[in-house]
Amino acid sequence: MRKIHLAGLAALTVFSLACGAGSGNTGSSVTGGDGKSVEAAAPQESTAVAKVGQTVTLTRDGLGDKTVVDVTVTNAQQSTKEPGDYGSKPEHGVFLALDVTVVCKEGTYDANPFNFKFVAKDGTVSEGAFASGFKPALHATDLSAGQKVAGKIVFDVPQAAIAGGRIQIDGIGLDYDKPAAYWAL
Repeated sequence: MRKIHLAGLAALTVFSLACGAGSGNTGSSVTGGDGKSVEAAAPQESTAVAKVGQTVTLTRDGLGDKTVVDVTVTNAQQSTKEPGDYGSKPEHGVFLALDVTVVCKEGTYDANPFNFKFVAKDGTVSEGAFASGFKPALHATDLSAGQKVAGKIVFDVPQAAIAGGRIQIDGIGLDYDKPAAYWAL
């Protein structure tokens, strides 16, 4: 019976190590328009912080499956109404609309508007708003190396929350529930 327990424990350990090999933080770095690194995460922190307009490179290498993605967030604009004749008004204050471009450099990546969150200075997190008047919207798109997608993401937030706020992008793969990088507004 003891041999069975030890064999089971050994199998569980191997399984845990194999599953854990793909976990950990998605790496991130920030580049300016010239491609030079302008700001990287502190050594104890793996989450880069960029300014709106800068490109963040997300890198994930797990179980021999490497993904490298460049994400750029630009053109932050506030609006008290959706564009169009019948545009709705925000429930929380203003719509914050941003342009996003995602370029898959290596591997595959699921570009998705739900990968982004608005984080206020006080830590309050807001998911994307359903505001279809902001065109073109960023749609969920599976990208392979060499492919890109662009579109708008929109948040419905209190206007006072925008000062000091940040746009968060989630990590890749098993890090989908962890912040990978931020853009400061």
